[in-house]
Amino acid sequence: MVNPKATGSVALIGDIVESRRHRDRQALHDAFQSGITRVNEVVPVDDPAVITVGDEFQGVYPTLGEALRASFVVRAELHPLADIRFGLGRGDVTTLDAARGIHDGPAYWAAREAIETAEARARRAQTRTSRTAYVAPDEPAPVVAAVRAALDCLDFMVGSMSTTSREILGGLMRGQAQQDVADRLGISPSAVSQRVRRDGIGVALEAMATLGELP
Repeated sequence: MVNPKATGSVALIGDIVESRRHRDRQALHDAFQSGITRVNEVVPVDDPAVITVGDEFQGVYPTLGEALRASFVVRAELHPLADIRFGLGRGDVTTLDAARGIHDGPAYWAAREAIETAEARARRAQTRTSRTAYVAPDEPAPVVAAVRAALDCLDFMVGSMSTTSREILGGLMRGQAQQDVADRLGISPSAVSQRVRRDGIGVALEAMATLGELP
């Protein structure tokens, strides 16, 4: 049966990039689980995010913005251990097994298509930083295209950052003050401020905040 509460929601599927090549699989899994736990604590959800087969997770969110916020949180939690790609799809969700949290339906089909799109785009030189895609068959094509373009730009900004800048971005996303981020990384607060301006960290944070408000 179709769960009416989830109808029109956004399914999110995440897949760790090249996880099988990781040197410390246990550390990676622990960080992954920690990230999923945090997502379920801080982002409103229709069906909580869960780790599924292999190195994937899935969840269902009431809005596109909240699904995107979940992707931002997981990506920040996993860095610098690993990166992750995401597929988001809007549509109906069918509950196959409520006890075990097994779902299906158009939203998941769209999310699966989206994550395959992100993976294919990452294999092309001009879009190698692509990590996130969105598919919504029932929405106007120009709206979906605009969301995809914004996500491409955000993925490029984050994917082009140095390890230090991405760690600063992750700390600020968690609500840490610049002084606290500087102390943790062993650099000066002014160095953090310079990177926020110079490396697009501030722009990325504003883009995430804006995308996180999408209906």
